Amino acid sequence: MVRTYTFHVLMLTLLVTTSISSQIDAACDATQISEDLQYCGESLILGYPWSPPSKLCCRNIQRNKMKCICQSVTKVFLQNYDVNRLPKLSHACGDILVPGSYCGIYKVPGDA
Repeated sequence: MVRTYTFHVLMLTLLVTTSISSQIDAACDATQISEDLQYCGESLILGYPWSPPSKLCCRNIQRNKMKCICQSVTKVFLQNYDVNRLPKLSHACGDILVPGSYCGIYKVPGDA
């Protein structure tokens, strides 16, 4: 009975881990990026004082480890949002970014 229980716990753990990691590794679609900016944009808006992120913002970016908001950095993003606030946003939401992350670095398309 103990072996069966242990096996089921291990299988459940494996399934949950696989499910979560596949969600994190999944490509960000336009809806996810739009939601990140909608919920967190107030904290990042260029030319305005820092505004702490909402719980909804933090929940949303924690779900994908800030991957989508980091991928959203484009020329248009830089015209509207302060990319230097992304680490501050990460910290305010529980230190989501791993030290050494490249979140917010914008490469001009075509540059190697």
